[in-house]
Amino acid sequence: MKQHEFRLVSVFSLTSSTPFVLFKEMWMAVFMWCFVSSVFLYSIAAVIAFIILRKHKFGRFYGLMIIIMGTIIPCSLGVLSSAAVAFVYKHSSFSMVPTHAMMWGVGQTVIHAAVGFTRILATL
Repeated sequence: MKQHEFRLVSVFSLTSSTPFVLFKEMWMAVFMWCFVSSVFLYSIAAVIAFIILRKHKFGRFYGLMIIIMGTIIPCSLGVLSSAAVAFVYKHSSFSMVPTHAMMWGVGQTVIHAAVGFTRILATL
């Protein structure tokens, strides 16, 4: 009997029909989608900020801060929320297909970006 082998390539290939059944697989799949989509989104924002603020004395470094936050957010909040999603899937005896992992990971990025953009936390 051939044992199922988890690879990161199977996370990003949405055509894979092999579901993730272990907690570690589900957590890693959701986290990797959250991390990659967050870095992509924040990189675009950093490029825009750098282009607009390139002549400002201190504003040109704002793009660097956006990049740093684009990696810190998924490495902290993304790890915890991905673990929570994987925990619910695992203890509900659900399997996770790569498409669901993508939706959860990109959804986390959208929520993190929306909270940061709308400045909801600053009003508390």
